[in-house]
Amino acid sequence: MYINKIILALLLGITVMFAHGKHKKPAQKLDTVTVVGKDTIAINGIAVNKALIHNQTTSETTLAEQEEIEEGKEVTFGAVFEHMHNKLIHFPIALTIVALLLMAIGYKDNKYLAAVKIIVPFAAFVTIFTVLAGLSQAAPFEGTAMYGLVETHEILGFSVLLSLIIWSVSLYVKKLNKFIYLFAVLTFILVSITGFYGGIIAH
Repeated sequence: MYINKIILALLLGITVMFAHGKHKKPAQKLDTVTVVGKDTIAINGIAVNKALIHNQTTSETTLAEQEEIEEGKEVTFGAVFEHMHNKLIHFPIALTIVALLLMAIGYKDNKYLAAVKIIVPFAAFVTIFTVLAGLSQAAPFEGTAMYGLVETHEILGFSVLLSLIIWSVSLYVKKLNKFIYLFAVLTFILVSITGFYGGIIAH
């Protein structure tokens, strides 16, 4: 009785251990070598010279990709100051939208006008640095198909700056107070078009 149980347990153990059988490694495909005389002229249908060049190019590409990945992993303090235009541009856009919304919400009683008087001049101030940063980033586009778009974007950028300055002045000069909504909408339109061109250039 006990012997039968032991034999059954051993059989079950062996079955579990060898249930999947031996795992065979997949057979590696052998290279097809074309030999004329004593010279190998092709490997897998590719001329020897081309095969060597292909292997070398693949190795170089792999190394270049690996270097790019390694560079991408590096985060330095100096990276904060690179491509400043791309970082600063969000401020004029956001501030213009916020100022316009506050003016729209407080249309009847101008209760948010005090806040708008701070936001708009600050937006104009930041735009000065945004435009300067943009001009410094335009050089790589010279002589390319994108340069026409970059020039248009530059002109629009100066227009936004001018519009923000005029809007700022109109908020403080009583004679121009009646035009503040006109300048607000004009600035918003210019910011939108400029941002659209900037998006095309960036992507």
